[in-house]
Amino acid sequence: MPEPTEFPNPWQFDPRIRQSGNVYYMADEVLVATPDVGVVQGELENELGARRPGVSGRSMSRVTRFVLPGATGSLGRRSALDAPAIVRRLRNRPDRPRVGLNHVFAGNGIFTGQPKLHGGAGTDPRPTPCPLPAAEPPVEGSRPVKVAILDTGMDPASLALPIFARHPMHGTHEPDPVYENPATRAISLMGGHGTAVAGIVARYAPNAELTSIQVLNQFGVTDELNLTAAVERAGAAGAEIIVMSLGGAVLPEESVDELATMFDVLSPGTVLVAAAGNTETEIEDYFPARAARVFSVAAIDTTGDQKVPAPFSNSGDWITACAPGVGVHCAYPAGTWNFTTGDPIVSAGYIAWSGTSFSAPYVAARIAATTRENETVSEAAARLRSGLLGTFPRHGGYLEAPPNLLAP
Repeated sequence: MPEPTEFPNPWQFDPRIRQSGNVYYMADEVLVATPDVGVVQGELENELGARRPGVSGRSMSRVTRFVLPGATGSLGRRSALDAPAIVRRLRNRPDRPRVGLNHVFAGNGIFTGQPKLHGGAGTDPRPTPCPLPAAEPPVEGSRPVKVAILDTGMDPASLALPIFARHPMHGTHEPDPVYENPATRAISLMGGHGTAVAGIVARYAPNAELTSIQVLNQFGVTDELNLTAAVERAGAAGAEIIVMSLGGAVLPEESVDELATMFDVLSPGTVLVAAAGNTETEIEDYFPARAARVFSVAAIDTTGDQKVPAPFSNSGDWITACAPGVGVHCAYPAGTWNFTTGDPIVSAGYIAWSGTSFSAPYVAARIAATTRENETVSEAAARLRSGLLGTFPRHGGYLEAPPNLLAP
């Protein structure tokens, strides 16, 4: 495995983001359950000077965002008010309004076996000229399944790659911003993450209908409010499986209740698959993987003589499954990646990428690919789970993958 080098922390690209232990949140924002807005409106708007901006194209039905003074749209500005203190103050009111921080989540992908998030180190990506193998043939007796990928979106140019061009079924793909600088085609920190995840599903679930929901920005960051809206868009698209290769720690005591009920808008039969995270901990409050009804996926390193848990992967009794996640052969936008030290790295459209981000879509693809006619995806997921092996304690049941999941 390559020697580690310093890898940019995704949080550094937005100065609005603050940290409290393992938790990241928007410093200038407070979320309120919409039915409780009338309870706290006077205190937030009249006493504290907060405002309620609209969010174009995003659902605001369940949660309302209040922006504190000092947040004028300029990333360099920061509020003089302390969002966690305001949340605690409001929650201690006698009428107990449902308020919380706007937690921040990030894409879990890393370019090596070392954790990148929370200030960790990473190593250089490994571009490969080797095209992806052809998609597996459909499983006999299986049916098409709608799969929504909540990620950075899909790079439109990458749809010309054979793995997508030959894929027979596509829904709507919200575009991936991809580039930090479009003029120089310099790929951003997490640009192409959604393309990589979608490519794994396309390879192993060839009769799935793929839909891309853009919730992570090109730096791989999103927040609680936008994730809630993305889940609603996936539900409206009829998704039967939702893949979320993203996550972050939350503070339950400083979270609006709607975070816990985010998935209630979905059909009860919808299967949710989420990456377990790359922070190399046994963290308990890692969302969305830790949420009820979520199929959480850890990563296994199969690149050596022995299969072992990936050193970056989170672990715990709450994890459902694990699958290979080191050196996964992924589709990737063609361009230049220049965030590491040294010379820029050029991608020809394929890359080796590591992380629980890439274990999760493989598990989702296997569920989709083996869903039979007259069977729900939740039934297929339960059947797959019952056949997993308890090879790796505190990493869930192990799902074997073919060697061609990894890059040559």
